[in-house]
Amino acid sequence: MTYSWNTLQDRLRASVVSISISFPIPFDTESNSIGYATGFVVDADQGIILSNRHVMGPGPSSHKATFFDNQEVFLQPTYYDPEHDFSFFRYDPAELKGIEPRPIRLAPEKAHSGLEIRVVGNNSNEKMSVHQGELSQLDRNAPVYDRNPKKTYNDINTFYYQASTTSEGGSSGSPVVDIAGDAVAIKAGGNRAASNYMMPLQPVKYAFDYIRRGEIPPRGTLQAVFRHMTHVQAERLGLEAAAAASEGVCADESTGVLIVHKVVPNGPADGVLQVGDIIIGVNNTAVPGFPELFGIIDAQIGRRISMRVFRKSQFITVHAMVQDLYEIMPTRTLNLGNCYLHDLSFQEAASGSAPVTGVKISMDATSLFPSHETGQRKVIHAINYQITPNLNALIQVLRGIHRGQPLVVTVKDFHDPRDEAMFVTYFPQVTAPILMYTRSIATGFWAVEPVYGLIGAPEPKLGPALSVDYANLTSTADDSFASRVQQCMVWIETRPVCPADGQYAIGRSGTGLVVDPKRGLVLCSTRLLPNPTSNISATFGAARTNATLAYIHPQYPVAFVKYDPALLADIIPDLGLLKPDRRLGVGDPVTVFAGTNSQLKQCAATVSGRQLLTTTPCESCLDQVFINTEKFLLSPTPTPMEYNIGVVCVNDQVIGVLLSLPECFHCTYTNKYFGFDIALILPALSQLRASDIVPNSVRVLDVEFSCLSLATARAFGVSAHRLQDILHSAPETRSVLKVCRILHIRPADMVSLEIGDIVLQINGRNVEHIDDVACFDCDLVQLTIIRQGRELVLSIPTTPFQGANTNHIVYWAGMYFQQPYHTVLQQATRPVSNVYVFTFTDGSPIAMESFHLKMFVSEISKNPINTLDDVVRVAKLVRDPNLAEFNKRVARNEKMSSGTIPGRDVIIHIVMLNGEDVVKSFRTNDQYFPAWQLRRGPRIDDNWVLEEF
Repeated sequence: MTYSWNTLQDRLRASVVSISISFPIPFDTESNSIGYATGFVVDADQGIILSNRHVMGPGPSSHKATFFDNQEVFLQPTYYDPEHDFSFFRYDPAELKGIEPRPIRLAPEKAHSGLEIRVVGNNSNEKMSVHQGELSQLDRNAPVYDRNPKKTYNDINTFYYQASTTSEGGSSGSPVVDIAGDAVAIKAGGNRAASNYMMPLQPVKYAFDYIRRGEIPPRGTLQAVFRHMTHVQAERLGLEAAAAASEGVCADESTGVLIVHKVVPNGPADGVLQVGDIIIGVNNTAVPGFPELFGIIDAQIGRRISMRVFRKSQFITVHAMVQDLYEIMPTRTLNLGNCYLHDLSFQEAASGSAPVTGVKISMDATSLFPSHETGQRKVIHAINYQITPNLNALIQVLRGIHRGQPLVVTVKDFHDPRDEAMFVTYFPQVTAPILMYTRSIATGFWAVEPVYGLIGAPEPKLGPALSVDYANLTSTADDSFASRVQQCMVWIETRPVCPADGQYAIGRSGTGLVVDPKRGLVLCSTRLLPNPTSNISATFGAARTNATLAYIHPQYPVAFVKYDPALLADIIPDLGLLKPDRRLGVGDPVTVFAGTNSQLKQCAATVSGRQLLTTTPCESCLDQVFINTEKFLLSPTPTPMEYNIGVVCVNDQVIGVLLSLPECFHCTYTNKYFGFDIALILPALSQLRASDIVPNSVRVLDVEFSCLSLATARAFGVSAHRLQDILHSAPETRSVLKVCRILHIRPADMVSLEIGDIVLQINGRNVEHIDDVACFDCDLVQLTIIRQGRELVLSIPTTPFQGANTNHIVYWAGMYFQQPYHTVLQQATRPVSNVYVFTFTDGSPIAMESFHLKMFVSEISKNPINTLDDVVRVAKLVRDPNLAEFNKRVARNEKMSSGTIPGRDVIIHIVMLNGEDVVKSFRTNDQYFPAWQLRRGPRIDDNWVLEEF
C-alpha cells in the first residue's frame, strides 16, 4: 500500500487527543500544577491512550482528553511506569459519539537512523500540529531535563532517540510516526536547541501487552542506574577489544556497553555492583543494551541473578537479588494540614544516590517545618529521636503527640548526605483538614480519607511551673527601666492555616511588647500578623505558650496578641502605657530599645522629623495599605532591627514604637522601620482592657489625605487669617491636609468630602496633624473646609472601617473565599458582594479556566451570592452525591469503566476589581478538593475552628 505525508492528518485525526492536566497536590517528582499535553489511542476497543509519565504524574491527578471534534472524555490514570516516561490512560469508548478512533500501531522495530518522521500533537496547545524531522541518534542516554530540585523526574535505564524538530510544550506524549502512520517512538521532551527527545517503544510495548490484558507488567530493579557508553569509551576504561570479544562482547553487533552509573545505598546492588563496573552479561546472556538487560531483570523478580562485569582490569562474576520495583513506589501521601508527606521514591532517591528511606516533605504550605531547614529535597529521618523510615512509622510517632508539644525533627537532604539538620517545631493548634490519599492499583484514582486522632488534643496548660521557669530565667537585681523593658519583650511566632487578607500562608517570627500583663496583651507589628488565620505562640525566655490574635488595628500597622496571663502570674512588669498623652516633637531626645527577652540593644536618638506614611498596594496580592498615618523619623537612624519592633522612650516612659511594615509575598519592605506615637493605639488598648469582645468601633471619613504646603494652600483659597491661626496653634505645622482620593463612592444625596477639599478645622478645633482626622469613635463630625476657593462648614457622617479583622474563610473548588478586606474595598470599582476571592490552589479546577486573582463573586450556578454562608450553601447544593460511593470503590480497589471524578459543572459570575463582569464555567473536583471553612468567634480569646462539609 502506498502512503503519502499529505494524508497523514486525515489518517490520525481521530486518534490523537489533547490532554488537559491537573495535579491537585504535590507528590514525588511533580508539584501541584495544571498543564496540557498529547496522547494517542493505541486500543480503541478498550479505550487505552498512551502518553508520558510526566503527563499522568505519579500522584493524584485528573485528566480530560479532547478529540479532534471537541468531544471531551475524562481519563482514568491507569498505569505509569516506575522508571520510564510513559503511561496509559483509559476512557470509556461508549462516551464517544459519532467518531471511531483508529488505534495507532506501536512499531518499535521500524525505528532506524535516518527515518523521516512526523511528530503529531498539540504543540503549544494547538490541536493537530504536525512537525517533521528525521531520527538521528538512537542510542543516546536518557536526557536530564531539569536540575531544578522542585522537579526531579528524569528517565533512567533506557535509550532515547534524538531528532531535530520544532515541537515544543504541549507536544509531550505525541506519537512519532513514519509515513505509514505507525508509531516508532513517543515524544518525551526537548531542549532550546530544537533537539527533541523521543522515548523508544520497546518498554512501552512490553507494558502494553499486560495492560490490555488487565494486568500489571512485572518490573524488577537492582536499585542501580546504568548508562550506555561506546566501545571506544569502554576501551579507555581498560576494556580492550580482544578481552571483550573473549567474553562475548562483539563490537560489530552493538554500539557499546552498559556501565554502572549509580548504586543506591542499601539496595540489592549495594555491595555487589560498583560505580564504573562494565556489564558484560547476565545469566550467561550478553546484554549490550537496556532492552536486553531489563528484559532479564523484569523476568527474574524475587530471584538471584549472576552478572558478569569488568572491574579494575579483570572480569568477575557477582550475584544480586532482583527486587520488585513496585515495592519502592510510594502509593500514599499524608496531607498534614497542607504539609504533604510521603515515602521517598526510588526515582528521587536514585537522583541523589540516596537510600530509599525516609519521608519526603513534598510541600509545606503551613510553615510546619522551617523553610531554611527543609527546602525541596529533604526527608524526615526522625521525630523526637524516633527513626521514621517510612510514612507508617511517622504516623505512629505522631499519634503519641499533643498539639502544641515540641517536635524534635531530624531531616536529611537526599542529594547531599552531609546536609543534615535538627530543629524544634510545634504542631499548630488549628490546621486545614488532615487527609490520607491512597492510590488504587486498579484505576489509578486515589481514595481520600480524613485522619482523626493523628495529633492529640492540646497539651495541658503548664500552670505554675511555667511561672517558676520564667521567674528563674528573668529574675535580676537590676530594677532599671531597661530591665523592665527587656522583661516585657516576648518572641512571637505565627503559622497561618491558609491564605487570607492578601497574604499567603507564610510563617513569621519576631518580637512583641507586653503592654498589659494583667490581660496578657502583647503589641506587635502587623508584619508578624498579616494573615489573620495564624496559629500564634508566645515565648517568654524558656517558657512557651499558645496565644490568640486579639485585634488587628484597621488604621495603624499594629496588632495585639493575647496569652493567658495566669501562666505568668505577676512576673511581667507593667510599663504603664496608658499614661502618655503627648506626641513626640521634632528635636525631642529619645532612647530606643530593641531586641529580645534575652538580648536587648539600647541607643540614643533625636526626633528629626514627622511625615505621612504612604504605601501602595501590591498589584500581585493587594497587601494592606496604610494611609492617613503619620510617622516620625529618628537621627541617627537606628540600625534596622531583625525583631520587628523597637520601644521609644523619654524619661523612662514609653512614648512610641518603631515598627516594620508588613511585607507581601511578591514584594518586600525589608528593613523599613518607622516610628509611631504610642498614643495612637491607646484607644484600642483601652477597649481591649475593658471588654472580651474584638473591638469594632473605628470610624473613618473614607478619604485619603495628602499634605499641602501653606503657600500652595494660599493659592487654593485659604485665607491669610486662617493660615496665621494654624501657625499660632501649632507652630511646628508647615502644611494643611487636602483630600487626594475618595475611597468609597457614597450616595449622591449624602454630604461628603470631595477631591481637592482642604480641611482646616474639626468640631471647631484647628486640624494640627493627620491624627485629628484619621479615625473617630463618633457618627458625625463638623468640618471647616475650603472647596473651590470658598470656606464651608459641613457635617460629615463617618463610616465604620470596613474589612477589618477577618473571621470567616471558606475553601471550595480550590478557591479561598473571604469577606473583602479594607485594601480591596479601597481599590474596587464595584464591590458587588461581601464575597471576595484572593487566590486559589495551583492545580485546582478554577486554575484550569485561566481565572485571574482578585475577584468578587456575585452568583454561582444561578444562586445569588452575597455572603460566605451563601457560598457554603451552594457548595453543599452542588456537591456530587456520588462522591462517597466513588471514594469507597476506589478504596476497595474496584475497577471502573469511566474516568469521571465526582464533581459538577458550575457557572460562576464574578466582577473584577476594575468592575469588569466575567462569566465562566468549570467542573468541580469533589474528590481531590474537599470543601471546608474556618470560623472565629467575636471574643479576643476565640480561636479558629475548622468545619468540613
